[in-house]
Amino acid sequence: MSLDRSTIVTLGSALPPAIGIFGRLEALLQRPDTDLEQIVDLVRVDPALTFQIIRLGNSAFYGLKSRCDSLEEAVARIGFGDIHSLVGLVAARHACQQDLKAYQLPARRFWENSIATGQLMAAFAARNGVDVRNAYSTGLLRNLGRIVINNYTGAVRYPGVSAARDLAAWEMATYEISAAEVGAMLLEHWRFSPDTVAAVRGHCNPAAAVEAALPAAMLHLAAAVADGWGLGLPGEQCLWQEDVAMLNRSGLTEASAQEAIEEAQKNFTKIAGMQWANAA
Repeated sequence: MSLDRSTIVTLGSALPPAIGIFGRLEALLQRPDTDLEQIVDLVRVDPALTFQIIRLGNSAFYGLKSRCDSLEEAVARIGFGDIHSLVGLVAARHACQQDLKAYQLPARRFWENSIATGQLMAAFAARNGVDVRNAYSTGLLRNLGRIVINNYTGAVRYPGVSAARDLAAWEMATYEISAAEVGAMLLEHWRFSPDTVAAVRGHCNPAAAVEAALPAAMLHLAAAVADGWGLGLPGEQCLWQEDVAMLNRSGLTEASAQEAIEEAQKNFTKIAGMQWANAA
């Protein structure tokens, strides 16, 4: 069986709208003339996203001194930089609500892997000159293709590491396309940055990446580090390379990488400990 672009886009249209809004927000924030009203109007398209932004703005996560009663207040107080991170966080949370039964993957592990790679990418980018927002989005949405494959009516159950050690190779053999390529197609359709699209497409083998070789290597390294934290996905362990050569490909030194990893781990711990029941 195979998954074509039309089917992928159709399946993507059934995903939470916050993901597409996240991509449009990133593009909007790249423009120097973007104002508060434009951001509020975009976020307000999705009532569920609006609700959670206001609630999270009032949570201990941001520690604002007075209560926000409107989306305008929440965006103004959180700021343009953090609103991108927060919308991405909510979008990923919406996308990771259900277990991925086709992959035998609990929603919690899928969510944690997404958050870990997002935080690692942002921390790497802050040290090697890559756009931090793009890097964060790339890490956060690296596994989007697996949600699409999981929701495909013809999805086949992944047999586990003992039967299929290389998950990407199993996807190719089963669907004639990898989850990375599925995700890249959908991100391209939603007009995420070309670097994000290319990095997701090429991160499993960054040495062969024709475009966006640096962010592809960064994403590869982020996935490897997340796996080392015990947050990896079954069947991916054999893909990752975490050594000096990969650090060099990622534009990092051992010292800068270690600093970034420590920062990302602190941020991940903070996010993982959020009480979503009280913020959603």
